[in-house]
Amino acid sequence: MFDEYSRDGQLLVGQPLDFDDFANLLLEQGLQTSPSALHGGVCGVLAGAGACEPDRCLAAMCQALDLNVHGELADFCLRLSAVSLQALDGDDFDFQLFTPDDDTELEQRVEAVADWCSGFLAGYALVVPAPERDALDEETAAILKDVAAIAEAVPDDELEEEEAEQSLFDISEYLRFATLNLFMDSQSRREDDAS
Repeated sequence: MFDEYSRDGQLLVGQPLDFDDFANLLLEQGLQTSPSALHGGVCGVLAGAGACEPDRCLAAMCQALDLNVHGELADFCLRLSAVSLQALDGDDFDFQLFTPDDDTELEQRVEAVADWCSGFLAGYALVVPAPERDALDEETAAILKDVAAIAEAVPDDELEEEEAEQSLFDISEYLRFATLNLFMDSQSRREDDAS
């Protein structure tokens, strides 16, 4: 999913976006935010606003997460915005959360999913003002409540490793499809408002 895209959304030749490279760029700019939180912020903006240009999405995500990105990191974020929009807006449902790969310690992956959720909520809240959020349908409100609960998640030490892996997979799948549903609902609302 995380192939590189230019500002106009065209696929660039090159390596896919790498989680560790992204994390290193954040550290180089003195930012403690995780790549997962950035992706969550991007997805929250897109899920709340429907489709928007990568530049606008990046600006909203930076505002939501109170970040100032520049240089190569800004370019990475633009690519992340473009590819996320394409995945959410595509017909093949290949949208995925941008989190560390499966060979990373489980605790770090759980933390990344929680970071993703925190970023998502910040992005969504920025583009969907409180009065609109108060008027959301029951399903959307329930999804946002679930995302808020997952944002507080910590590894359950009582689970066997296999159970914990399955639980994380199930949560990630829930978030994946919930984000797709919220994005499609926002698209429909914007189309209704425009007509």
